[in-house]
Amino acid sequence: MHVIFLQRLFFLAVLLAFWQTAGSQVNRSKLTVTILDQDQKPTPARVRFTDQEGTYFAPEGITDDFVITSAQEPHSKEDGLMLDEDRRFAYTDGSFKIMLPHKRIYLEVVKGFQYRIFKDTFDLQAGSKEELKVQLTPFADLPLDDWYSGDVHVHYIDSETALLQMQCEDLNVCNLLISDFTVDQANFRGAIEPISQSEHIVYYGQEYREDRLGHINLLNIKSGLIEPAKEARKFQYPLNIDACDLTHQDNGHVSWAHFAAWPGLEGPLGLILKKVDAVELLCTIDPFQEPIFASDIVPELPMNSGLRLYYRLLNCGLNIPVTAGTDKMNNQVSVGANRVYARVQNDFNYENWITAINQGQTFITNGPFITCTVDEYEPGSVINGSEKSTHKIRAEVWSQFPVDRLEIICNGELIAEQTIEESQNYAEVEIDFTPQESSWIVARAYQLARPYLRNGLSLAQRRDAGAAPTPLNRYFGTLRPEMFFAHTSPIYLNLEGKPVYSASDVKYFIEYLENAIQWLEKEGSFPDEESKKEVLTAFGKGIEAFQQLSANKN
Repeated sequence: MHVIFLQRLFFLAVLLAFWQTAGSQVNRSKLTVTILDQDQKPTPARVRFTDQEGTYFAPEGITDDFVITSAQEPHSKEDGLMLDEDRRFAYTDGSFKIMLPHKRIYLEVVKGFQYRIFKDTFDLQAGSKEELKVQLTPFADLPLDDWYSGDVHVHYIDSETALLQMQCEDLNVCNLLISDFTVDQANFRGAIEPISQSEHIVYYGQEYREDRLGHINLLNIKSGLIEPAKEARKFQYPLNIDACDLTHQDNGHVSWAHFAAWPGLEGPLGLILKKVDAVELLCTIDPFQEPIFASDIVPELPMNSGLRLYYRLLNCGLNIPVTAGTDKMNNQVSVGANRVYARVQNDFNYENWITAINQGQTFITNGPFITCTVDEYEPGSVINGSEKSTHKIRAEVWSQFPVDRLEIICNGELIAEQTIEESQNYAEVEIDFTPQESSWIVARAYQLARPYLRNGLSLAQRRDAGAAPTPLNRYFGTLRPEMFFAHTSPIYLNLEGKPVYSASDVKYFIEYLENAIQWLEKEGSFPDEESKKEVLTAFGKGIEAFQQLSANKN
């Protein structure tokens, strides 16, 4: 009797589940969706379907209830992107099917920065539609011939995941960085990944890290990973500049990782000794913020944002290109949310893209597109002039996202500016400039943070206080940074062949390295006295190199 009762109970449960499933299917319709580019061809894109209650619906074969991946837990796959306020997106190849309820449906489609974000609302009813075509269009006619974008700093995801996300984000190059906290050391091959395509290149490099010295990104390495490649470094030895030498022997590229947030003890040392090819200026925090890691040795910290530190290095006569990356470690940041565009003069391939970065033919952005010319010379150029020569400087910016200012900077000082109205997606500024000394010139454009701040809180603090996401957070990621920003690499204008020189900035970095030496002497950790002596000697050479700049000037 008991068995019969259980059988009937099981039958009723199965029947109820069938009725619920059938009922839910009756109130839903399957749509075939195609995303089209400006040439009417299907194109990969990131999509978000929701109803009036905010319920998220994923395309067939894609999980809709995925969780945030942890930056502390290695993972190679991601089921989607989860932005602030549980805003979920699915990565698609541009053609898919999706089951949606008979309700009002809200659709958002994102494909990088160049395509206008697509938004639509439609009421879905039984038999109302079976097919949906989404036409994406560029927001402006951008002068991007020969410019190719890349993210120099991505972790965890594998090459297959990276390729789809790159396609969806309209990104050309993705550098997957193996490091001491990742588990993908075996993936290194010293060449582009076989899954790469003609305009979508994936390459495994390395982030070489020591918390006090700082971090460096090693790209285009071929012979092997720099050891230690798996275990975290226990000492302030060996120095990062040693890894720089090994990378350059391998014809690789070195950029100082997340420079604005983490110049470290060794950043100025690597740059004055010309061991570092570029600085990753846009990564993890707003460049206008002061460094937050190993910052106790930075002189006059409150007065020296990461951006100002970069400008002060340029004022020492150093030619330093800018590059950008996300330091992506989870599915809360999209690949290429920060990216560098490099102008490749010859055929686009990884080697030529790296060469363009080394030559400073770059601009960095998390949304706006920016250009700067001096007499038609572009970023990376070195112009020899005289004190009597006048030069035409022109800067332009295009953006579908909020940008408030376009500025031209010379030797760290503002020399021209343009306020951008909310309705504008283009602005320009042009001046005639007669230099009185050797100069470097950059253009920058940015969104003001002031409207988003409250009660004297910083950008990071406002998030902890429960503030709403900024437009950048809503579509591309969180705290990496929060405001839209773009910046060119410098154009160098040398009078009578002499580089830029600022005595106060040279003195500043001598003090910086002296602070580093004091810390290393008192608190540094070394395997033995010989290695400590080697490190202190290297920092002494850095001070001598800065002092030599003054001697050369005099």
